[in-house]
Amino acid sequence: MVPTRAVARILGKGGASINEIKNTTDAQIDVDRPSDDSAATTHVSVRGTKEAIVAAKAAIMAIADSVGEEITVSMNIESRFHRSLIGAGGQGLRDLVAKCGGPADTKLQAGLIHL
Repeated sequence: MVPTRAVARILGKGGASINEIKNTTDAQIDVDRPSDDSAATTHVSVRGTKEAIVAAKAAIMAIADSVGEEITVSMNIESRFHRSLIGAGGQGLRDLVAKCGGPADTKLQAGLIHL
């Protein structure tokens, strides 16, 4: 069981994170869809060898634990400032996340900021 709010990060953009875990551990991983949107936890099934299961579970729980430490803050920023905030190719946002103590890896930064 993992927190439902961590599922998006576990799956990754286009399934990149979950596929990377599957490829590196040789485990089969299934993430159940919660029966309702207010579910606090989501069931994740991992199948494979004992070593594969342990490695996949550790990777999944590491992502889930990192999401648990995050907070959400909503701010209204006028659209005229969006371009300078985002920067060329999104570099401004990446720099902002890094300055605030967030992950430097762009895969981990995915989904942290929504405009």
